[in-house]
Amino acid sequence: MEEKDERTILTRRKTIATAAGLVGAIPVAALANTQFPPQPKTGRADPQGRFAGKVVLVTGATSGIGEATARAFALEGAKVYFCGRRQELGRNVESAVRALGGEATYQRADVREADQIKAFVDNCVSRYGRLDVAFNNAGTVGEVNPFLETALDDWHNVLTTNATGVFLSMKNEIPYMLKQGGGVIINTASVSSYRGFLNIAPYGASKHAILSLTKTAALAFAAKNIRISSIAPGGVDTAMLRYARERQGIRPEQGAMGIPIHRTNTVEEIARAVLFLSSDDATSFAGSNVDVTGGMLD
Repeated sequence: MEEKDERTILTRRKTIATAAGLVGAIPVAALANTQFPPQPKTGRADPQGRFAGKVVLVTGATSGIGEATARAFALEGAKVYFCGRRQELGRNVESAVRALGGEATYQRADVREADQIKAFVDNCVSRYGRLDVAFNNAGTVGEVNPFLETALDDWHNVLTTNATGVFLSMKNEIPYMLKQGGGVIINTASVSSYRGFLNIAPYGASKHAILSLTKTAALAFAAKNIRISSIAPGGVDTAMLRYARERQGIRPEQGAMGIPIHRTNTVEEIARAVLFLSSDDATSFAGSNVDVTGGMLD
């Protein structure tokens, strides 16, 4: 059965490669490299990197995916302006990026609060004069409880953080991008935007909402040279995932076996997807939701 599955996967990939004109250019060995987590990029920031001169805003960058993405942008030469609620962690991230020669500035802001997210975006543009890329990543899984034990307060907290936070972020980012003639926005959706998972009902509902927000905004502003897309991470090695697995009695190795590549994704892998969507290599992506689940949506 395992051999049959492998043939099916290779056949599907060969079909896609044929359509793209890539047959003969992809060695079979390369198709298996997803089994091994890539090493994080090391070294100092490159002031002439892919995003040299670009201004990048990131919400929820005091840890996890946001932190890794803020660092990745800075290493590629971007000026990064990021927020999060945990001030000590934010300052630590800021210092770590600057120690590598990158430019990063932390501002404490809570995406649930309209005045705080407005001040955050306004201050970014006031400091750097423009806004080229926004990665709206702030989010929470909330409490992990059976459906009937989900508290209304937790519902409101998760929906406000994850969905309203993205809405408020775009409301403040888009006007600046319209004035300057364009920009890129990436929102963090999830495998939970497509599949239901036990005991995290508010989280799943909020991530479904992000897909709709992304597609609606993309339709409204694509003709204005503003590319808006989202990413759908699956199991990513973050404190949030570890908490959710622990609450449900799922050991790390068990959780990894539920992912077709048989390992938990790294935050650096998600960062690479965000950088790709933000680059000039992704100019036809608008209203897209990019699957970075390690095969969970196949």
